Amino acid sequence: MDIISILTKEEKDFLKKYNLSPSDFYDARGESVTVYHDKAKAAGCQFVINSCQYGHRLKDRSGHCIVCKPAYMTYQRRESGGGIVYVAISGKYCKVGVTDEKNKSNKESLSDREYRLNSEGGYAGRTGWRTIKSWPLERNVGKVEREAHRLLQQYKTVENYIYSGEKRKAQEVFECPIQTAIDAVKKSIELYK
Repeated sequence: MDIISILTKEEKDFLKKYNLSPSDFYDARGESVTVYHDKAKAAGCQFVINSCQYGHRLKDRSGHCIVCKPAYMTYQRRESGGGIVYVAISGKYCKVGVTDEKNKSNKESLSDREYRLNSEGGYAGRTGWRTIKSWPLERNVGKVEREAHRLLQQYKTVENYIYSGEKRKAQEVFECPIQTAIDAVKKSIELYK
């Protein structure tokens, strides 16, 4: 069945607003999360049509309503979508992060990221961040980043910094040799390629 034919006007408007395609959705009507999660993934669909306690039918593969909380779309796209994984350094600290700015060249995207890392007193309260290694990935950029963070857990340090006038905690900072951070990313890429 064609997905577009089962969408309501409101659902079609939602897809248009968030630049989603009907091909992003798997028809999971009548199926439980345990059934449709793997089916949707195998079909290459990030989202499903099912039901929600508030009457919404658009969900991510884990069963979260993307109408009630659109942030679930961002998480899903970041986890399985493409982008650039990078290692940046500032003094004795390494940062493993991602950028998914698809409309820019890798160099321009990383340049923008470095600028943001160094603005407002710097990420983790440090300036001088430089990107030393990057890997453009077609998919699973978020999974690679998360796995690299897991591999570097023993080196993790939490630093405070100011962003947009608010105090925040930098969660992606590691006090380790540069090569250790690079190796963690390489292992993560191998796991999710």
